[in-house]
Amino acid sequence: MKLLFKLLISGTLILILFVSSLTSCKKDTVYQTNTDTVYVSTDVAITPALIAANKWMIEETRGVSGSSLVYYLRGGGTNTESFDNEYIKFNTDFSATYHDNFGTDRAITWSFANADNTKMLLNFTNTPASFTVTWDNIHSKNGKIYLDEYFTDGNTGANTHKQAIRVPKP
Repeated sequence: MKLLFKLLISGTLILILFVSSLTSCKKDTVYQTNTDTVYVSTDVAITPALIAANKWMIEETRGVSGSSLVYYLRGGGTNTESFDNEYIKFNTDFSATYHDNFGTDRAITWSFANADNTKMLLNFTNTPASFTVTWDNIHSKNGKIYLDEYFTDGNTGANTHKQAIRVPKP
């Protein structure tokens, strides 16, 4: 009986160690030298050329707009609103086209708001009101753009704060 108990405890500990090794933090790229292992992130600097290279559509977003929860996952079934047709096409001259979900294209302008290009301002004019959308904590990893988005809609007065992942439009 004691032997069975010890085997059960040992097996449980081995299983726990195995599972925890599978779920532990994973680095993106590993370079190994003779004496050290160096981990290198795949983050890429945000530049006008990087964001102008593609049309960017929402892969996933979640947050609050006014008093409503917003959740969208491309191809998901529990979305609170649709962004299936929405995308932004940036240009290196700091102009852009915002294509909304209903198919309307709006000319907008954009700029970086800090020196390390982790904050952007997107200026919507005559929509019919004008307002600025702020993208903050922007970074690019594995071909996707991750960001926090916040603004007060000049047309509805709704305050919005969301986190989003944008991917290149095929």
